[in-house]
Amino acid sequence: MRCLSLVLLMILSAASGAAGERADGLAGLTLRAALARGLAENLELRVTAAETPLSAERTTIAEAVFDARLEVEAETSAERTPTASVFTRDRYDRLREYTGWAALSKGFRTGLEGSLSLETWRRTTNSSVTGLDPQYRSYLTLDLVQPLLRDAGRAANTADLRIARQRQRQAGLAFLDQARILGSRIEQVFIELSRSYGTLEMRRLARTLAEELLAGNRRKFEAGLIPVSEVQEAETAVAAREEEVLLARQQVEVAANNLRDLLEMEQLGTSALALVVKESPEAIEPLERGEALALALDNRPDLEEQRVELAVRDIRVAFADNQQLPRLDLAATLGANGLSGSAQSPSFAGAAAGPNPFRGGYEDSLSGMAEADGYQWAVGLTFSQPLGNRAAEARARQARLRKRQAIDRLHRLENRIATEVDNALTIVTRSLERVAVADRFVALAETTLDQEMQRLKAGLSDTFRVLDFQEELIAARIRRINATADAETGQADLFAAVGLNLERHGILPELPAARN
Repeated sequence: MRCLSLVLLMILSAASGAAGERADGLAGLTLRAALARGLAENLELRVTAAETPLSAERTTIAEAVFDARLEVEAETSAERTPTASVFTRDRYDRLREYTGWAALSKGFRTGLEGSLSLETWRRTTNSSVTGLDPQYRSYLTLDLVQPLLRDAGRAANTADLRIARQRQRQAGLAFLDQARILGSRIEQVFIELSRSYGTLEMRRLARTLAEELLAGNRRKFEAGLIPVSEVQEAETAVAAREEEVLLARQQVEVAANNLRDLLEMEQLGTSALALVVKESPEAIEPLERGEALALALDNRPDLEEQRVELAVRDIRVAFADNQQLPRLDLAATLGANGLSGSAQSPSFAGAAAGPNPFRGGYEDSLSGMAEADGYQWAVGLTFSQPLGNRAAEARARQARLRKRQAIDRLHRLENRIATEVDNALTIVTRSLERVAVADRFVALAETTLDQEMQRLKAGLSDTFRVLDFQEELIAARIRRINATADAETGQADLFAAVGLNLERHGILPELPAARN
């Protein structure tokens, strides 16, 4: 632990110094800040987030099916027909008509379709037998159709709307799950960057130790105490360790590029990061398996999304069952009408007609309609059923098969989550054990190197043995860094597996509220 603290202090000191030279506002970028930026700026997550308002609009479209509809028509027409009728004083039958029609229609969630319509017209003719010219007529009609079997009831008629609402909820859950996955990727890359940077510092330390040994050998060679081969061996070690520094730097830059990509950042200074591996592994306390699985069942957005999919399949099965029923509709019509016009004095065979009781202006036709001066009504049933009904039965079987698929997907996801939890717990447990072993390696390597350096000063050792013990110390420290980083990764994977990796860092995403 003492050695690790020293190494981490060196890393943080180097990071602070490099960060002070930068002016891009990235100094001290913590994991929480990286997560917050990634969730705000990542373009893939933005694409997923856009599905939530899109699904809300689809819900509105499904709701609009039950909105009232207004229809209006206006028409004028004229007709002239040659005639040989004795009731026309002209060579032609002449007719001119002005018609207006308006209807207010609405579908109800019980399946009822209703329409209230008003039709009115004005007609003029040259017929000698008509009693009113011009003639006004107005109709007010209420039409109702209520399914009694197929398409009857709220369950059948609101199926699309309820599915749209569930899809809207799924879109919100998909966003939360994508945020969970993105957060996990950011944390993993952040830890990998920290691991790579820690390794880079160890490789730099190894190079420094080789350079110090080379400088000491040169002084001893100039004093005639050692042969030139000792100097050459130290020079070879410096060159080899320089290559290892370059390789470690490459790994840091690749990890930094990966993090930059997730955060949508054009530039990212690797030395400006607060390293995750500085956290003591003793602070990691793995969840119990039972507790972790219970948390996953309650918090995984993709699991809840699959449960919603199962609810959608239940709706489709119920609708498909309803569509297998025969169609039996109750239809009713109730109307009132009125008539008025300018009275004429037609005659037939020398006999004059009496006064017309419906004479009056246009408003009199409306008054007669309002008083139900004329009326009509009708009530009836219509029945239809495809012979064999094979299409509806096939759709019902499809709906049940898809529900079975949804159940299997749900169970498969539950099993996969259990595996993710088990793997993460294994990684954490074994990595902590590796940390303990690595601590012993580091302590032994430090002691051995100190002893060998004392032997070198006494002329009892050589460059080869010192370089070998230096490598063992650096390798032990790198193993300690790797084990710690693996423990951190396992802990991050565990919280991602239970769906709480963002909440763990104080980031609390909210599921969009479902519409009622």
